[in-house]
Amino acid sequence: MKKIFFLLLSFIAISCSKDNSTETPADQLPPITTTGANTAGCIINGKVLIPKNGSQAIGGWPLYGLNLNTQGTFYPNRNGYWQLEIANKKDINGAGIILWIKNMSVGNGDYLVDQSNGELYSYGPNNNQIIAGITENGTNKTYWSSQSAGIIKITRSDLGYGIAMFSGTFNCTLYNKDNPNEIIQITDGRFDINALTLNH
Repeated sequence: MKKIFFLLLSFIAISCSKDNSTETPADQLPPITTTGANTAGCIINGKVLIPKNGSQAIGGWPLYGLNLNTQGTFYPNRNGYWQLEIANKKDINGAGIILWIKNMSVGNGDYLVDQSNGELYSYGPNNNQIIAGITENGTNKTYWSSQSAGIIKITRSDLGYGIAMFSGTFNCTLYNKDNPNEIIQITDGRFDINALTLNH
């Protein structure tokens, strides 16, 4: 079984670098929109995470910091999974998260975030989850959601021929899988994705 923290920690170098400006962390995030702007971000324990592309050591395609993966959610069915990755793959120290909705059949609305097991697809839990990976000073940590840990709110899910837009917000509390007493707060999360133009 492939653990999701390998996906997060092998490809991402997460940026939680300090900003010297007078802006608050919330001011540094992209605005909450529903236009398909292909933007996303959140605050992890007071530090801003916005997606940044990285480059592979041997060349090739960029390592995109914002990725959407779906199955069965496009017209006419919405009964498949929805997965959004938000990560800084440019910097050495930083963070990345994966939002996972097990079934998008509700469409717009609130999706309760429950217990994670650190895996996706058929190996993952039969519920919505959020997973985070954080690298600081050469130390990698993986965080999982617990039962009723937060909410992913879908505010736009236009699905149809030539349309694939997802917008929403999210907040949750995660725990260190190796030290459950260590907690992180993810706040002010937002995303606005046009799947047809993302990373093109």
